[in-house]
Amino acid sequence: MEIGDAIVRDRHGVSPLAEIHASGRRASEPFDRLEHTHPAIFMTQFAMAKLLQHKGIRPDMLLGVSLGEFAAMSVAGMVPFETALAAVARQPRLFLESCAPGALIAVLGPPSLRESEPRLGHLAELAGINAERHHVLAMPGGNVAEVEAILTRLDAPFQRLPVPFAFHSSWIEPARAAVIADAAAERLESPFWPVWSACLGAPVKPGVPDLAWRIVREPMRLGASVAAIEAQGGAHYIDLSATGSLAAIIRQDLGEASPSRISALLSPFGGNLRRLAKLLETA
Repeated sequence: MEIGDAIVRDRHGVSPLAEIHASGRRASEPFDRLEHTHPAIFMTQFAMAKLLQHKGIRPDMLLGVSLGEFAAMSVAGMVPFETALAAVARQPRLFLESCAPGALIAVLGPPSLRESEPRLGHLAELAGINAERHHVLAMPGGNVAEVEAILTRLDAPFQRLPVPFAFHSSWIEPARAAVIADAAAERLESPFWPVWSACLGAPVKPGVPDLAWRIVREPMRLGASVAAIEAQGGAHYIDLSATGSLAAIIRQDLGEASPSRISALLSPFGGNLRRLAKLLETA
């Protein structure tokens, strides 16, 4: 974390660690400035993966979702840590310079909800299908209030995600050329372990064209990715996201007969060391 913080601080004048540990910061406070959150999320996931390796836990495969795909590829040796972190830290400027404000809203309900309400289909695009009853909607900032009003009327629980743009939708198309050009010089190496992409719904192979752009532009397919992994016999899923929310979502994807296990490590409400100790005892 300190090495990553030094890289971002020296190149962009921002200290992710200072933002994470700011004096008086409460868990309920929004943490949504992209220039802070992008490198902070990448650094946290990479550091957690390295901690588990240091404790003797090695992955059989890695699964990345959205920004987590960059972390997964770096952990697997496809992109050096410094190169991947620098690219992630540059992305906020590319979107700030080219895209209008937008939002992502996670909805607890079937994706068909959007088609069942014509106005909702006009206001928002489907940014991801995570489970049978969990999907994400993307929309311009000006549509948020009406979308939330419709979801409330439909009695569909929802949560606005802490991002300022409508990622995984057509509303970020203005950033296409800049993101592709920024990633043009990056070359993916063969991974130490298979890296599953929630964008592709399959393992990443070196040579996938415009992968950095596809990760942020195309809909997330976590549900399809988990289904494919389950079809191969399942797994022990260890959630390294900063909130532990992926573990809860993946539980929805598992059938009663699944042999899979799920462990979440991090939570904004504490208990992280206790969860780590339990994982090390049972892994």
